[in-house]
Amino acid sequence: MNLKKIIAGAKGSQNGIYRTASPVSMILASATSGGKSIFMMLMMYASYMANEGYGVAVAVTGIILAVKTVFDGVCDPFVAAIFDRMQVGKLGKMRKFLLIGYGSAALSAFLMYNLLANKFDGVLGIIVFCIVYAAFVVGYTVLSIGGTSVPTILTNDPKQRPFLNFTATLYQYVAPIATNTIMAFTILPKHDNQYNAECLAEACIVFIVLAVVFMLLSFIGLAPVDNEKVLGELMSLNGKNKKIGFREMWNMLKVNKPLRCYIVTGTTDKLANKMSTDSIVIVMLTGILIANYQVSTMINNAGMIIGLVFAFLGGVFIAKYGVKISTVVWSYVNIGISVAMFVLCVVLGPYGMSKIGVAGVPMILYIALMMGKNAAAMILNTAEGMMRADIADYELDRSGNFMPGMVGACYTFIEKTISSVGSAITAAAVALIGYKTVMPQMGDEPTISLFWLTMILSFGAPVIGWICNIIAMKFYELDRERMVEIQTNIAEKKKALKAAK
Repeated sequence: MNLKKIIAGAKGSQNGIYRTASPVSMILASATSGGKSIFMMLMMYASYMANEGYGVAVAVTGIILAVKTVFDGVCDPFVAAIFDRMQVGKLGKMRKFLLIGYGSAALSAFLMYNLLANKFDGVLGIIVFCIVYAAFVVGYTVLSIGGTSVPTILTNDPKQRPFLNFTATLYQYVAPIATNTIMAFTILPKHDNQYNAECLAEACIVFIVLAVVFMLLSFIGLAPVDNEKVLGELMSLNGKNKKIGFREMWNMLKVNKPLRCYIVTGTTDKLANKMSTDSIVIVMLTGILIANYQVSTMINNAGMIIGLVFAFLGGVFIAKYGVKISTVVWSYVNIGISVAMFVLCVVLGPYGMSKIGVAGVPMILYIALMMGKNAAAMILNTAEGMMRADIADYELDRSGNFMPGMVGACYTFIEKTISSVGSAITAAAVALIGYKTVMPQMGDEPTISLFWLTMILSFGAPVIGWICNIIAMKFYELDRERMVEIQTNIAEKKKALKAAK
């Protein structure tokens, strides 16, 4: 695993059967993941805003977030069908779709956090909050389905896809680092370290501006492929520019076994990840138990930055061994690190975890484990993104239907559904330990019940998800050798299509 191999992977296989992309295009196009992550981070504070800006009780907020799941389930297949059926025009296809998503998500977030906040309460407050939250769901769905199709369309080179998905993962972590740092050191101190309505309104403006920057970068990177010559050819591989309908979607779900394995992997991973990274859990862990949100943010950022180096090397591991083996190996690594962090926190106890926020052995151990945790999680996330692209190519070879939108819809449905379920579970859990009318805030006194709840959500839940990964991969057939066969088949079909013209 040396730098020369990593750079060679970015340049591609130089093999005629593959569709390759320039390193610059891959780096820029992946920026859409950063923009999506910023909106996801912004909506992680929705439970706080519902309580602070619209007078919604904590328990009711949990119900609203759970009901939102049903709406998500209705949106995803319709948006996916629109995306897969949309023709490539002069302005492309993906960029138009992403622009609609960015605009809708930004507008609804601004309404929720700024324009309409503190103007309604009671039943009317609940209604208004639900309406703007639903509008955000639609915009985020459009953004997500367009964004998750980027790796599939940009390249199918097995050496490039790990690099491409690594850059997407990089943005997914860099964006939260930027927003968390701004929140911790610039915005929160101006509001007495409280997540009140004024604090969140200011954060919303900053987050939207950052998201627009990522959007513009992604548009530049997508320009070489978002056209009739490249994207149009993929859509016509079965001999005609076929319009994808719900019959084709259902057939894919019914017949495509790798997709079902991916759904199991994604479902369990997202539920565990959402529960462990929910803003409420982060406040309990860093603001109450460690009792130093600013230092915890610095530790987490350092862990992410150093972890990115190891995750970069992990991309070489994926390129060499394939998605299937990589998912199993790094799931085991994640389990080991999570167990070690759990043991460290239990040894320190609810009143001793504050030592992590002070220079010393506990801080050093915590930083080391955090680096390992972030690196292993990033590698697993990179493998997951590559798995999604591989499944879209498998379906293209199997049925002749190019359906990255539907594969992306399965992913985004999982992501958003589990996000809502995870938020509902977290809200219900904190209500059970006494937070019935207000959310946990930094500076609250640590308690035994809060400590164990935080340990379960932060370190216990993710382990269950990783165990499910290991089980699902026993039935996943798209190993490295199988994907070489699939890409060869696709190249031959493209050659036959050109010969027939």
